[in-house]
Amino acid sequence: MYRVPEEFFVRLHHCRPRFKNDRENVLLFIASELCLIGELPEADFAKELNSAIKRFPGNSAKKGKTIDNWRTEISSLLGLIEYTEDNTCKPSQMAEILNNGQDLIEFFRFFCYKFQYPGGHLKPKKSLELIKLGVKFKPVGYILKLLVEANKNSDKKFGISKEEATHCIFNDLRVVRDHRAVEDTISIILNNRSSGIEYDGNGDIIRYAGDILDYMVLANLLDFKPNGKYYIRTVEPEVINTICHDDNYFPEYEPLYNQDDLELQDITATQLAWFRYVNTDLNAEIFETDIFSIVDKPDDDNESTFIAELLDSIRVKQRANGKVKTKEIGDVGEAIAIQHEQVRLRKLDRDDLAKKVVKMPEALAAGYDLNSYEGIAEKKRCIEVKTTISRNKLNIQRFHLTPTEWGAADTYQDAYYVYRLMISAKSVTLFIMRNPVKLYKNDIIDMTPRDGVDITYNGKSGKTEEVLS
Repeated sequence: MYRVPEEFFVRLHHCRPRFKNDRENVLLFIASELCLIGELPEADFAKELNSAIKRFPGNSAKKGKTIDNWRTEISSLLGLIEYTEDNTCKPSQMAEILNNGQDLIEFFRFFCYKFQYPGGHLKPKKSLELIKLGVKFKPVGYILKLLVEANKNSDKKFGISKEEATHCIFNDLRVVRDHRAVEDTISIILNNRSSGIEYDGNGDIIRYAGDILDYMVLANLLDFKPNGKYYIRTVEPEVINTICHDDNYFPEYEPLYNQDDLELQDITATQLAWFRYVNTDLNAEIFETDIFSIVDKPDDDNESTFIAELLDSIRVKQRANGKVKTKEIGDVGEAIAIQHEQVRLRKLDRDDLAKKVVKMPEALAAGYDLNSYEGIAEKKRCIEVKTTISRNKLNIQRFHLTPTEWGAADTYQDAYYVYRLMISAKSVTLFIMRNPVKLYKNDIIDMTPRDGVDITYNGKSGKTEEVLS
């Protein structure tokens, strides 16, 4: 059994969300609710957020302590709440970016980029212990460096297990304090494998390293394979390179490492600054999702084959126009919707109208994304595309309309459509709603004003259609 020498053993941990198995749906819901709540005094904010958490499906019967734990984890681990000097709380920049952009992969990349030990996600007493030990460690960067190095000169792709990450990285001061070279850690792992040395794989032992590896999967940095190992995804080298070469740590901790008389109050005094820190320098140009990179290679699953072919056909068309990346062509949801509309109209023998399907110039502020047509009659179809991107399939039933979009919906009435697209590694789902203002007046959708409106819908609010390609 592999064991870290006693003088180098440390146990890193962090709080673990009660909603671990439904993280993506919960995060989208909570980000929306936080933006609705806005800035309030701490007690009022906590009360409003607790009420929102209770409304999440399955939470209505949960006790107050469980709801409080949700609120703490949302705040401390995921950085979705910012605390101010005036004893108020407000949605953080991370919350606003997630709610407005609906890009979960981007959100988890921000999380992975900022996450460190010690950090404000820990209780101050634990951060105090780690600083006194000299721990200063960004696990995501180290794991990526290790996997990049291990795969440089190897014919066989190198992956890492939760057990290996726990015992050879997370629990070893030679890594988390002394920053052992990744080449040395690779040698230890390979020697253990060749010698048949086992690890303690108890769930309580490996869960924390496992959490970080799982967050890296959600950030589209790693793949988890049936053999129990995690492998690097090399489809977006700029993202990986940025994280690997980031040496920035929470600046408020830096002077504390050299402070001989360090006390708990010194850590507590940094907490407000921590929540500001994790919500600054969030570079969307680097971390936003290139949709083409999330699609898994087609397997025997017809749906995953379909999405790969769908996006590939879009990519071919864009390459012909000298454009390749999603970041360069705009919202891939709009690209999918345009293609869907063109095929739909051609199936109605209206090639003439298919050629007229266009994206509306943003400068016009029309309140919708695409100009299309009904088909049989040459009636206008104004389409607003709302897209959510994630690694896993989602069931979130919310989206936001700006004041201009809601105004356009009121103006165009039955000619106004919302195309709700959910894009994941193995599926594309299209749900179509017509005339959202009428749906609201008929109590078929819920509408909450917030710099425009937040819409909550259900299966009766529209219909699911096959994406045409």
